[in-house]
Amino acid sequence: MRPRDLRAVFDRRRTPGMFARFAAQHPDVVEIRMPGQKLWLVSNAAWAREVMVDNGRSVTKGVGMRLLRIALGEGILTTDDAALHKRNRRLINPAFSMSALKTYAEIMVAAAERAEGRWRAGRVVEITDEMQRIALDIVGRTLLGDETDQDAKAVTDALEVILKRFGLGFLPNPEKLIDTRFPPAVKMRRSIEVMKATVERVVTEHTDRPDARQDAVGALIAATEDGETLSAQQVRDETLTLLLAGFETTANALAWTWWHLDQNPASAERLRAELRDVLGDQAPTFDDIARLPYTTAVVAETMRLRPPAWIMEREVREPIEFGGYRAEAGTTILMSPWVIHRDARYWGADVEQYRPDRWINADGEFDPTATGAPRGAYFPFGAGSRICIGENFAWNEAILVLATLARRWAPVTEPHQEIGIWAAVTLRPHPDIKMRLQPAVSTAASPVAG
Repeated sequence: MRPRDLRAVFDRRRTPGMFARFAAQHPDVVEIRMPGQKLWLVSNAAWAREVMVDNGRSVTKGVGMRLLRIALGEGILTTDDAALHKRNRRLINPAFSMSALKTYAEIMVAAAERAEGRWRAGRVVEITDEMQRIALDIVGRTLLGDETDQDAKAVTDALEVILKRFGLGFLPNPEKLIDTRFPPAVKMRRSIEVMKATVERVVTEHTDRPDARQDAVGALIAATEDGETLSAQQVRDETLTLLLAGFETTANALAWTWWHLDQNPASAERLRAELRDVLGDQAPTFDDIARLPYTTAVVAETMRLRPPAWIMEREVREPIEFGGYRAEAGTTILMSPWVIHRDARYWGADVEQYRPDRWINADGEFDPTATGAPRGAYFPFGAGSRICIGENFAWNEAILVLATLARRWAPVTEPHQEIGIWAAVTLRPHPDIKMRLQPAVSTAASPVAG
């Protein structure tokens, strides 16, 4: 491996491209030289899986989680404590049971229908903002039992401030920096206080009225295993973690999906044909998800080319070996879905093309093996014991919201826009994509222009 100097690491518009260039020069692994840190970028899919799965007990979350740990506490996303992670994950699982997911599905569709009630043909919107409003509605009702969005909005507004300053987590001693008068630190500190106070109040209200709300916070409070339960602080920390995961990632995935569909009209028409054939004039349900293979493929292909979690990081706690290399304790290993999802070794010569049908097998079913990519080449939600606990929630939300809206709408990208990326915790469009809301003319029913 040849050392590389990672310049402009804080330029969030360029970092994924730099990683892609490093991987093009060193397709399997390369050391990236930064002061005081030993970073390896692993772009071999099998080796990345070895790090996350086979060596899962010997690695932990890296430096990039320090700022989120300050903001979110010791949730399953941020904690370095393997025993705590394993225990809390077991206790959280009931919040994502099959019965819970069915209930959430109804909330997801209703949120999309409320958004549709606001949409008017010919109106120009910022599509990420529109998808965030839907996601806010969903997480508010599914996680907090918030019928007005007020609590969820307070938390997500605070999260927005924190995510914009994510780079502070890479500076020396971010824990001390947060307590200084440095203006970005002051804004972040205030946002953390608002966020935690709001969720603590919600948790207290749920605790005082345990049967009043059927939502994820209630499930976390009620969770028990062998007499163990989550403390009030742990419920707060896990709630904040789920709010981040449920709000930010799905909204970005949906925004990119609308953009890709506008750029690929044949894919958009095939999607709407499936929705017409399966749903007719009816709204989708949880049971319909399995009957919408191409809709699922559209979401999968979007997350291949525009993975919301575009970079994953593991810090080596004790020496590990993979692919003939030995990583010593203290090494930080980076694995980028942005890079590996675009590697022609795994995805073929058309790797840069948006082609949802690569996920459809000969029987017309959604089938990840139909892509021909090896195991480990697709990991938008991570892998191993640290894989996102809300993966099924996110898949269902993206599919159901898309299915609800795409039956009658075909947003068109406004001309003369240069759409780039903004790579912080998640991968956002930059600037936000302006799209004109247009009826999908090929569908049986069209919305009324306002």
